[in-house]
Amino acid sequence: MSEAATITLQHRRRVARPQTRSRVKALHGERLAVAMAAIAVAALPLLAPHGPANSGPEDVLIGLALAGFLLWAGTSGRRLRFAFGIPMALFIGGGALGALAGPVPDAGLTAIVQDMILLAWCWAFINIASSAHRLKVLLSTWVYSSIGWATLLFIGLGTGVTFLSGQTTREGSRTALTFGDPNVCANYFVISIMLLWATGRPRRRALRFGAYGLLLAALLSTGSNSGMVSVLVATVVATVVGIERKAGVVPALTASAFILVGGFLLVSNLNLKSIQQKAYASPHAFIRDGLGRGEVSVDQRATLLHESVGLYEAGGPLGTGPVSTKPRLAAELAPFVKEAHNDYSAALTERGVIGAVGLLLLMSGLIVRSFSLAKTRLTPAFAAVVLKPNAIIGALAGTMVAETVYELLHVRQVWTLFAIVAGLVIWGRD
Repeated sequence: MSEAATITLQHRRRVARPQTRSRVKALHGERLAVAMAAIAVAALPLLAPHGPANSGPEDVLIGLALAGFLLWAGTSGRRLRFAFGIPMALFIGGGALGALAGPVPDAGLTAIVQDMILLAWCWAFINIASSAHRLKVLLSTWVYSSIGWATLLFIGLGTGVTFLSGQTTREGSRTALTFGDPNVCANYFVISIMLLWATGRPRRRALRFGAYGLLLAALLSTGSNSGMVSVLVATVVATVVGIERKAGVVPALTASAFILVGGFLLVSNLNLKSIQQKAYASPHAFIRDGLGRGEVSVDQRATLLHESVGLYEAGGPLGTGPVSTKPRLAAELAPFVKEAHNDYSAALTERGVIGAVGLLLLMSGLIVRSFSLAKTRLTPAFAAVVLKPNAIIGALAGTMVAETVYELLHVRQVWTLFAIVAGLVIWGRD
C-alpha cells in the first residue's frame, strides 16, 4: 500500500471514530429519554404523598423525563417540533399579569411555573413520540399501567388500604386512587379506556374486554358524574368519527341523527330528578355518593358560576391571577367557597381576557388537529400502533366536556393526551 493510501485510510478512521461515538451516544440518549418518559407515563396517577403546591412523586419523574429528553435532544441533533406555543404564551402571560395584581401573587406565580413544566412535558412527549416504535412504547405503557392501577385500586378497596383506594371522610365511598381527587381519577380512567380502544391492547380479545370492564368499574367507583358523562361523550364521538373514517360522511351523519333522537327520547322519558333522589336515599354508599349527589352538585356549580360572574366584574379584564377564586370568595364571605367552577370560567376570572383568548386558541387548535386526524390516514408504521385514531379524538372530546364542569388543565394526563394528539398530527400522517 502506498504512503498516500495509508495516510488517507488513517484519516478516514479518525473521522469515523467521532461519528461512531456520536451515534452511540445519541442511541443511548434515545433509550434513556424513552425509558424515563415511559416511567413518567406509568406513574401518572402517583400524586401521593402530596408535596408543596400540590406536587407529588410524579412531578419528580416528569422532571427526570425532561432531563433525559434534553440530553437526547442535545446529542442527537434531531429537528424538534413544538405545539401550542402561542396559545400558552397568552394563557401564561395573562396569568402572570393577573397574579401580579391579584390577592395571592406567590401562589399565582407558582401555578404559572407549573403551567410551564406541563407545557415542557407536552413538548418532550411530542418529540420522543416522533417515531412509531417510541410511540408504541409510551402508549402500551399507559394502557398496561392503567390496568395495573385499576387493580391496585380494587385491592385497596378490598383490604381497606385508603392510600390505594383514595377514600376520605369528606368524599365518603368515592375512590380517588393516589390522585387525591375523584374527578381527576375519573378523567384518567376515561382516557385510559379510550387509549385501550385506540391501541387494541391487550391483543387477545378476551383480555381486552376484561380490561374494559376493570377500567369501567374503576371509573364507576370514583362516583364522578362528570366522568360518566365524559366517557359517554367520548364513546359517541369516537363511534361517529370511526363511521366517518370507514364509510363516509353520510353514514356518520345518519348515525349522529340516530344517536341524537335516541338520546332525546331517553332523556324526555326519564325523570332524572326522581332517580337522583332515590339514589340519594340508597343504602348503598357508592350509589348515594355518586349518582345520589348529582342534584346537589348541579346546584353547587350553578352557585359557583353565579359567584364567578361577580368575581370577574370586580376583578376587571386582566383577572386576579391563578388560584385566586377561593381566597376571594372566602374574603367576601360568599355562601359557597371553592376553587373555580371549570377551566373556561377560571381562565376568564383569574387570567383575564388575555388568558381566556389563549385558552380559546388552545382548544381551537386541538379541535383543528382532531379534524385533521379524522380526515387523514396515518402512515403504515403509526397505523400499526394506533389502530383506531377515532378513539383518541373521543378521549379529547370527553375531556373537553369534563372541563366545562371541572378544572383539568393543570392535570398531567390531560397534557399527555394533548401531546398524543399533536404528535400524531405532526409525525404520523401519511
